[in-house]
Amino acid sequence: MTIINIYEPISQSLTTLDEQLHKISANSDDDLGLQIINSTACQILSVQMPVKQAKQIIKALPFALEEQLANDIDQNHIHYLGKENGEAHALIVSHDLMTSVVNTNNPDGLFYLPLLLPQVEKGICVCVLDDIANIRFSKFGAMSVSIDILPLVIERLKNDEREVVEFHDLDEKNELLSLELENIGFKVIKGEASTLHAHLINQLKSANANLLSGSYQKRKPKNTTKINKFKAPLALAAVLLVAMFVTQLKELNQYKQMGDLVSNASKSFYTNLFPDERVRSLRRQFKDKLEETGGATTINNGFVNLLASTTKGINESGGAQWDAVRYTGKKNEIEVNLIVKNVAQLDGIKQKLASSGLQVDITSATEVGSQIKGVLKVKQNG
Repeated sequence: MTIINIYEPISQSLTTLDEQLHKISANSDDDLGLQIINSTACQILSVQMPVKQAKQIIKALPFALEEQLANDIDQNHIHYLGKENGEAHALIVSHDLMTSVVNTNNPDGLFYLPLLLPQVEKGICVCVLDDIANIRFSKFGAMSVSIDILPLVIERLKNDEREVVEFHDLDEKNELLSLELENIGFKVIKGEASTLHAHLINQLKSANANLLSGSYQKRKPKNTTKINKFKAPLALAAVLLVAMFVTQLKELNQYKQMGDLVSNASKSFYTNLFPDERVRSLRRQFKDKLEETGGATTINNGFVNLLASTTKGINESGGAQWDAVRYTGKKNEIEVNLIVKNVAQLDGIKQKLASSGLQVDITSATEVGSQIKGVLKVKQNG
């Protein structure tokens, strides 16, 4: 099933039950220590997955989904939802959003609003909150979009098996939206706020799609050994301080070792599972190379944009082989080693890059057999 992915800036739509769901029930006194993410910054992706065990799927998911992500794997929290009809489904949330939520609110559980909505038989459930339309159309089929494009999205989801839309307007100002959905050909049923509230509470109590997984999983505090209450206060403080320091060092070392093992095992597993597929994108390979040479801090938009412009110009020239790339952050300059047929081809590449607004110099051209190994220095003009 094709899912329409909408990328928009993170809105201020992280809501707690106590703060926001009072719109549904003014008498709500549920204090579950849980929070709901209501944001277009989240998306659900799916990929064909031949393996069956959940542990193996979780290891392979980051690499299997790499080509569908809008940014690098390392920038995303990938939460495995489940598998259906041979496809593995995962909820993608940026680490920036997850870190902000966890550090600011310290929730006991974190859930994505569309996945909490009711599953409507032969239909779709829509819940509008803070000008965001949350949609659920199957077990793992769910998304959040701006209300401006809701009719378009619903129209694309329409088929013979979906005839009904259960519509919940928590903002209480979108009467025209339900009329638009009727014009598309759906039977629109306006849901009761109290019924939805009760459903959400029950879902939160029983839902297993808690986003606090992996590195965000909350751990129960360890039991501490009781100390004789007659010990001197200063001695007690010293013992606790030393114990805490040693424990933290030990845990940090264990976490690092576990992280390295998981990362290596994931890459090895995916390589064995999909031997013909590339594991890393070109941008990640450049990132690793820069980190090996101590240049990780120079990766920024300037480097990526400059590299993209240079790559486009060289590829359009045709016939040139890449040999090496070096980047100088202070000068925002790339040095590219190329192997070409002759000096004329090297000069043609220079002219091509210059015509696209780049400043290019040929610093060397050395004959290697029947070919030329040339070095270009490229930077932004001005």
